[in-house]
Amino acid sequence: MVMVGAGTGVAPFLGFLDHVAENTAPGDSLPHTCLITGNRYKLRDSLYSREFAAHKAMGTLSSHKCAYSRDTTSDCRYVQDILKRDAHDMVALLDTGAAVYVCGDAKGLGVSVFQTFTAILSEQKGITLEEAEKLLVDMKKSRHYCEDIWT
Repeated sequence: MVMVGAGTGVAPFLGFLDHVAENTAPGDSLPHTCLITGNRYKLRDSLYSREFAAHKAMGTLSSHKCAYSRDTTSDCRYVQDILKRDAHDMVALLDTGAAVYVCGDAKGLGVSVFQTFTAILSEQKGITLEEAEKLLVDMKKSRHYCEDIWT
């Protein structure tokens, strides 16, 4: 599972991880969960860093990658930069049937994350952008690409 959110779009994923943690018995097998988040500043805006670290320690969160748009030391400024940097891993997850959940604003995050997934699918699979977009549309129809976005 790949979860992508920025700003307030991160909170639903914390709720989801809390739910998984509360409903998982010791020894249960957990799916791979990759959380990609975006904030402006690492020191001021990492509101749930302790909670995400706790979920990593529990195993309910496999990886957490964060972009910081206003920190000049950040190698990835936006969640799309992380998706591009880790394109091979993202496509490998999708190839194993991983679902993608996107939460955030419709005009910025929603559109750009969809476009980024289209581009990385095209590049990694050697298909046209149109074919890649069709794959994502099919994923939407089968509820493997879900968006909780707002304007």
